[in-house]
Amino acid sequence: MRRLALGLCCLALLTGCATAGGVRVEGVASQVKPPPSTPPQPSGVTPSFDPVALLRTDPKVNDKIKSQLAPCPQTGRFPVDSRYVDLTGDGVAELLVTVTYCDAPPALGKALDSTRFTGTLANYVYNVVANPPVDLLALEEPGIILDQDDGVVQVTNWEYRSNDPSCCPSQRITKLYQWTGTMFERIK
Repeated sequence: MRRLALGLCCLALLTGCATAGGVRVEGVASQVKPPPSTPPQPSGVTPSFDPVALLRTDPKVNDKIKSQLAPCPQTGRFPVDSRYVDLTGDGVAELLVTVTYCDAPPALGKALDSTRFTGTLANYVYNVVANPPVDLLALEEPGIILDQDDGVVQVTNWEYRSNDPSCCPSQRITKLYQWTGTMFERIK
């Protein structure tokens, strides 16, 4: 009887292992392609970029400008304005980035007329369709305003006349630049 019980237990164990669970081979596994790491952009669409990260990684951006790329204490926002505008006439917008002061610099204080002091530290234009992005124009001078009008880049700054007090330049200078296919060239 013991032998019969022992034999039935062994048979039950062997039978149980053979019927459920286990691995079944049913043929060749199908090959699955992994998804691309980033989906390709549709043609004619400008990729979106973090302007602060772009400036921090650009080796041509001055270290003084990079040191200003921190959130402003009053607002918690970075002192950077950006917008996308087609400046090269290719139908794809370039990224215009303006770095500003969080506040007027202490040396200038409130003595400056607000119409003359823009709070601007630097301006940049990037082709963000290129990989990596390419800087097309960099103006790393305080007080310069970079704007565009119908594909023409307008660069405006204030200069001192001989009788101007040290706080307040009075001569407004506007220079115009246009894309030549390889660079921005001054046209006026």
